[in-house]
Amino acid sequence: MIKRPASNADHSGRPSTPLVAVMVGNAAERRLLADSGDFEIANQEVSVWHKCGLDLAILDLPSLLHHESEIRKLKALSPPDQVPVLLVVNDAQLRDSQAVLGKLADDVIRTPLCGVELRARIDNLLRFRSLPDARGLDIEPSALEVKGVAMALHAFSAGNDRTIRACSEQDILSNLCKSLSHEGGYPLAWVGQRLADSDKSIKPVAYSGHYSYLVPRVASAGKSETTAAGLMSKTFASGAVTQADLPVATERPAPRELAEAQHPTSMIVFPLTRRGQQPSTCLAVYSFEPTAFDHDETELLQRLIDNALHAIYALREKYSQRRREREAIKLAYRDSLTGLANRTAILKALGNRLHSSAPYPPATALLHLDLDGFKLINDALGHDVGDAVLIEVSRRLQSVVRDGDQVARHGGDDFVILLALETDSDQAPTPSSHAFATVSALAEKILDALQEPFQIEGRNYHIESSIGIGMCPAHAKEAFSLLMKADSAVYEAKKIGGNSFRFFSTELSERRQERLQLESRLYQTVDARAFEIALQPIIDLKDDHIVGAEALLRWPQADGSYISPAEFIPIAEETGLIIPIGDWVMEESLKAVQRLRSQGFPDLQVAVNLAIAQLWQTHLVERIVSLMRSLDLPASALKVELTEGSLMNDIERMEEVVREFRDAGIEVAIDDFGTGYSSLARLKSLPITTLKIDRSFLNGVPEEENAVSVVNTIAHMAYNLGIQSIAEGIETEAQWQILQEMGCPLGQGFYFARPMPEKELLALLLMQAEAGQRIASG
Repeated sequence: MIKRPASNADHSGRPSTPLVAVMVGNAAERRLLADSGDFEIANQEVSVWHKCGLDLAILDLPSLLHHESEIRKLKALSPPDQVPVLLVVNDAQLRDSQAVLGKLADDVIRTPLCGVELRARIDNLLRFRSLPDARGLDIEPSALEVKGVAMALHAFSAGNDRTIRACSEQDILSNLCKSLSHEGGYPLAWVGQRLADSDKSIKPVAYSGHYSYLVPRVASAGKSETTAAGLMSKTFASGAVTQADLPVATERPAPRELAEAQHPTSMIVFPLTRRGQQPSTCLAVYSFEPTAFDHDETELLQRLIDNALHAIYALREKYSQRRREREAIKLAYRDSLTGLANRTAILKALGNRLHSSAPYPPATALLHLDLDGFKLINDALGHDVGDAVLIEVSRRLQSVVRDGDQVARHGGDDFVILLALETDSDQAPTPSSHAFATVSALAEKILDALQEPFQIEGRNYHIESSIGIGMCPAHAKEAFSLLMKADSAVYEAKKIGGNSFRFFSTELSERRQERLQLESRLYQTVDARAFEIALQPIIDLKDDHIVGAEALLRWPQADGSYISPAEFIPIAEETGLIIPIGDWVMEESLKAVQRLRSQGFPDLQVAVNLAIAQLWQTHLVERIVSLMRSLDLPASALKVELTEGSLMNDIERMEEVVREFRDAGIEVAIDDFGTGYSSLARLKSLPITTLKIDRSFLNGVPEEENAVSVVNTIAHMAYNLGIQSIAEGIETEAQWQILQEMGCPLGQGFYFARPMPEKELLALLLMQAEAGQRIASG
């Protein structure tokens, strides 16, 4: 038997730390009870509970039924030897618990146990046991029924029974009123809710009793405190229990059947909220007796209300948990930015559609869309602008797809569109021409919709897209495999220039594997800085004199071969590797020209191409100028080359970059002029110094008059604008001579020299210098 110190007792002689017997089979629930610091746990047999001063017993239903005879004996004892019993049940045991509630058990709590509710239930049972009238009331049952405590006890027992079966807050409030009027015998009980109007009116939301005519439809809060609405208003304001006698006259006459009956003469109002909080609802209970609600009765009614409140809060927590679960499911299947289905959802939908017992799954197309150039916008302008673009893309996609088609955001700037196609009963694995036509038409509509400029923060941005298409059952019969097929096809669409769509093929799949291998090797090469720089001389066409060189990137292989930049540069741009590669090229090119200038060629200039992704970098010009200063190079030692297409990507931003270079004294050339569709007006507004005539325009020169005319026009336009021109791709002496006649000052091409290592260029420069000295010495 547990012995407790005498200091652990209150003024009544009872221990202040309750002694509680726990007989619960579930291990988790036993741990929760054992970890509570609010009571001590007794381990005695049921038969001696009343002898060890036990305050409370907590049992599950099997334990209660197993010890039914002993507990009945304890219930038959006179107060204060009776031990309150709290019954722990699961949802499946609720119906069985109704038979023992009020007989073997005093209260019930459902699992899983909530610590807050558990402590409240224990506190209520212990408080009820300490009530002097409940412990020592010794009168006949017929007399007890007319006493306030007995009425509250009847209402309490019925209220618990109804509460555990309630499914909503409204049920709990209605059952609370029914328990007070039906079983408790109170003439009227009703719940009022304060409205959010200017008068703070009170609206009844639940009531029960024969005197419902006393319940106002909507009552003003400003009435006298002796009226129902006035007393309830006082409780709303104070948050405390209030009671008062009612006036003899009523606001409305009683119904005929109650005209001669006894009328309620007092009422008490309880706030329906946790202690210390401002209530939004209150409970009014009426009595036939004036000033009827004494301390003990009020305590019992408060306990009934507390149990109802615990049930309400438990329901709210349950519903809140369900809402959280629904939100979790929504987050699991929805893209939070665009509101579209996400990758998980589209794979699930695709899997459900393709699941079939037929020889072939239903005809289906999966379009994988990737935005070309989105990473550049996202990195340069920030994620807010990038998010706005993605939201607009999702809107446009939903506007062009058919009813029934599903659009999802696959992740990043990738989107997926699921198309359900018409299926013939004798469907073959090869898609019909109609299916190809349907999918192709939708892909064209998508590309057209995304070609329209995106207006973000008052500025227009152009983004194109590439689409890869997988068909079921031709390409795959399973969801993930079909997605992989569409993913392979999208890279082929990018490879042919973007803004296009391609269907999957086995050949594409093989190329996709090769592309992934190449990407992996490219990462390794960037980390190892294992590239090379080749320098192609730039020639003064008047005297065949080398005035500079263009730096070209080379990727050497172990077997002595080189991978073409046309093959790996697009991969570098897609992966973002173009930034570290471009930085390396700039650094190595400037170091090379610094070494060459120190060998006796102080006027030599190097031209370095800048990728569009580099142009979006902040402080680009400052970093290049700082690097040149560290190498003791003047600004004239460098010329940066920008493609015409990059200048047209964001005209305002590119104009700003060009001006920064020119302000720093660095020359700027437009590379591949004539291929980017820029206007002459735009060319005039850019402070460029050099225009490079694309090699494609020299094809047919001098044989074809049209080709000669085009090159001549470009050269004279540059001259008239005060811009230096360089002709690329000179491969014959005839081309050199006609360019001389046109007045084109500079050129480069295989006729003069191929790209070469730095040592070979130095040897060529030295040879040229020696020849010049021999001519000068005559």
